[in-house]
Amino acid sequence: MAAEKLIQTLEKLLKLHQNLYEVTLQKTEILKHDSVEELKELLKKEQVFVQAIKQVEDERIKVAAEFLGNNEEATLSACIEKATGAEKEKLQGILNEFTEIMNQLKDRNQLNRELTKQALQLTSMTLDMIMPQETDINYNKPANKNTEKQRRSIFDSKA
Repeated sequence: MAAEKLIQTLEKLLKLHQNLYEVTLQKTEILKHDSVEELKELLKKEQVFVQAIKQVEDERIKVAAEFLGNNEEATLSACIEKATGAEKEKLQGILNEFTEIMNQLKDRNQLNRELTKQALQLTSMTLDMIMPQETDINYNKPANKNTEKQRRSIFDSKA
């Protein structure tokens, strides 16, 4: 009975991760098309999935601890070792699916990170072109370094 509840919880968690992966695919397309408003909406949707995953993960930990008898670490591998027969095969299948979806999420998030970085570099370069450094045409005596004008950028690249 505890194994059934564990399998149901794991399937729910897997489905949430698959949905999150779909959102990351959408994010890639939005980043490619540079649509800020769509990106904002998608980030809200992504946050909803992340919160749901946290809640189901907490539930999974409780159910796994029940299944294992609270004497072991509540990992999926430990649950597979304790399970028998069809339940063991089902849990192994879920583990394989989790491994696959996590690798896909990791790869897609890396791509999205690179696309975001490139977009920020492009924005920074564009701002530099729009707001060029002021240069004096005439010779001036160098001012004290503390009172020297500093160029201020609208975009803080360290953020």
